[in-house]
Amino acid sequence: VHTNFSDGAESLENMVKAAKKMGMQYIGISDHSQSAQYAEGLKREDIEKQHELIDKLNKKYAPFHVFKGIESDILPDGGLDYDDGILELFDFVIAAIHSNFNMPEKEMTGRIAKALQNPYTSILAHPTGRLLLARESYAVNIMEIIDVAARYGKVLELNANPRRLDLDWRNCIHARKKGVKISINPDAHNMTGLADISFGIKIARKGWLEKKDCLNCLSLNEMKRHLSHKKNILT
Repeated sequence: VHTNFSDGAESLENMVKAAKKMGMQYIGISDHSQSAQYAEGLKREDIEKQHELIDKLNKKYAPFHVFKGIESDILPDGGLDYDDGILELFDFVIAAIHSNFNMPEKEMTGRIAKALQNPYTSILAHPTGRLLLARESYAVNIMEIIDVAARYGKVLELNANPRRLDLDWRNCIHARKKGVKISINPDAHNMTGLADISFGIKIARKGWLEKKDCLNCLSLNEMKRHLSHKKNILT
């Protein structure tokens, strides 16, 4: 979920109110990171300002909860575009490819695999980078990526935006067999975009996924425990 801190069209509070109106228990804010200059990605001072606002909103709208996240760019060498001192500020980190799409398959697969091995990475965004009717997937061995996600306990995104719907439903079947959790994310850039999650649910069902296979089917308390456990491992 994106806000006007980066390339979203709505304020953070408006996105919170819209999610709350939909009956959600929580929302995960994941604006773009500093490498995404085209999307006005967040510098450290922006992150601090956003987190201060989130703290206020969590008090104002309790028990509804806002989780602090980021969509961090995967650099060509497989690193993330913040140092550990910044990454540790977040409840979750979504790692994403937004550049250098034309790498050969072996190099691209290695790049993503390295990002998945980063202890701060929680979720891999739109794993093949496709845009339906607009851009083919980048060259990547998605089966190997699913295997790496299984080995390191990482989550793969099923991007519910109807232009993406990536992870593909056939890959969802393989991920489920490997025990890899899926997060059905709306990739919303405005309030109406939150409803795109329904498209993701349909693809998840087509890919044999059940409630137990999806990270964001967890209740608020379950999600808090899950994310706290991950942070405790890092510290």
